[in-house]
Amino acid sequence: MTRLTTGGSAINLEPGETVLQALERAGLDPPSSCRAGQCQTCLHRAIEGTLPPASQEGLTPGQKATGYFLACVCVPTSDLVIMRPGDVGREIDAEVRAIEKLAPDIVRLRLEADGFDYRPGQFLELIARDDLRRHYSLASHPDEDDFLELHIRLHDNGRMSRLLRNEIIAGARLRIAGPSGACIYEGVDPDQPMALIGAGTGLAPLYGVLREALGCGHRGPIRLYHGARNTSGLYLGDALQSLAGRQAHFDYKPVVLDPSAPLGGDVSALALATVTGFAETAFFLCGGENLVNRLRREIFLRGASLNQIRADVFLPGR
Repeated sequence: MTRLTTGGSAINLEPGETVLQALERAGLDPPSSCRAGQCQTCLHRAIEGTLPPASQEGLTPGQKATGYFLACVCVPTSDLVIMRPGDVGREIDAEVRAIEKLAPDIVRLRLEADGFDYRPGQFLELIARDDLRRHYSLASHPDEDDFLELHIRLHDNGRMSRLLRNEIIAGARLRIAGPSGACIYEGVDPDQPMALIGAGTGLAPLYGVLREALGCGHRGPIRLYHGARNTSGLYLGDALQSLAGRQAHFDYKPVVLDPSAPLGGDVSALALATVTGFAETAFFLCGGENLVNRLRREIFLRGASLNQIRADVFLPGR
């Protein structure tokens, strides 16, 4: 008999029963809507076991590679361990290697943690205390870095921000969990144009994806659009300009909201005005919910396939 495990609960599946039906029978109240594998409301993630191909039809390559599946059409043929998309994996210890300013209100936090496997562009949960947990995207690359790198905006009244400003130093012990997210390079054709669009610390996952694309020998043109409130927020700008000078097919396009600045403008407007071939381009969108949702809609209306739009949405949390 096939067994389903989630959140510490084990459920024996009946013959022909879907994961969604089993979760409902167990009284776990899973989200669902169309029940036909179309709306993705019932999306879950498998962390152990083999998924039937039909349960991943219509998902992006990144979602497939990181174990996401549609519970309403998933009839497992082997045991599965699953979680909801917003949940994170097991917690492990991490040590702060360094914390430094990248901009007046942004810090770079580097952590050491054994046995944390991830893909560039994913995010983790940083746990300072049981009641203080926040999600942050990874800017590091597992094949090139021996640390985990996070870019964190500091808010004036944020609890995690106060801790990072005043208490966290090299050698401090924290916990992390994850990884999560499917905003990864998986499924991009090496000759396909790429548009990486983000604002603020939305640069972090884009930087990881960019490094993976270049490391994999990506040949198509890559444009990185980074928006900030002012020029001081265009952190890593010098490094990205230098990289653009060495890589003929990479173009760095910074922009700030200050209209009087030399780089003044709107990152969304700049990207929409300069990207060509929307149907052929792989898009990576990272930043606040309003920015990502607006861009996703506009890009889709201009001909991009939803399967070629990967996104990491930053939700409020301090």
